Amino acid sequence: MAIKKIKHALITGFEPFGTPLPRDNRSWEAVKQLDQQIIETDCATVVCHCHQLPVSYDDVSMIVPRLHLASEYSIVVHCGAGASGVIQLEKCAHRTGYVRPGNKGPMDLPPNGCVPGYDTADELVTAIDVDSLRNRLEEQGWNKLYTSVDAGHYVCDFTFYTSLAEGETTYPARQLPAPQTLFVHVHPQADEVYSDTQLAELLRDIVRRLAQEGV
Repeated sequence: MAIKKIKHALITGFEPFGTPLPRDNRSWEAVKQLDQQIIETDCATVVCHCHQLPVSYDDVSMIVPRLHLASEYSIVVHCGAGASGVIQLEKCAHRTGYVRPGNKGPMDLPPNGCVPGYDTADELVTAIDVDSLRNRLEEQGWNKLYTSVDAGHYVCDFTFYTSLAEGETTYPARQLPAPQTLFVHVHPQADEVYSDTQLAELLRDIVRRLAQEGV
């Protein structure tokens, strides 16, 4: 019998944001259900490490690189609240164009509206075949799935870019392969398309699919 690989997946959601401030954030309500869960595939055992991120540029700039350095992640799935009625699988992230303040108020903006700390391209594209991933998820019965090239130029996009940049910089410096990195926008209202438990299952299927195809 072949020995399975042990893989580690970083999965994040966000704290509530907006005016008025909602009680919760669908992304974290889904993500937190996977914390320390084990996902088995034919070829890998995946350990899920889940973290809630603040909706603040400075905090994300500090926390996300530290999370990457804390382990050797093979899979990174960031999750945030997006458009109503759909699930969006994001293909790319942007270094510039951040003008909407985070939760800390009007001064909660990145310097010059840019993701700091990386000498990387203005647009970074995930190595994941997002169209293929969507198609395979639809074959499993998931619907209302769409791909996107606009992660929103807000903290979600900022977070996605930071992780993709980490994959291009610090992972090679540590002589590690870059993780498969994806951002998933879920609908903001509870039970709008899926319940929180169903969203967690969708994320589980995404991680399982990435683990199978990333061997």
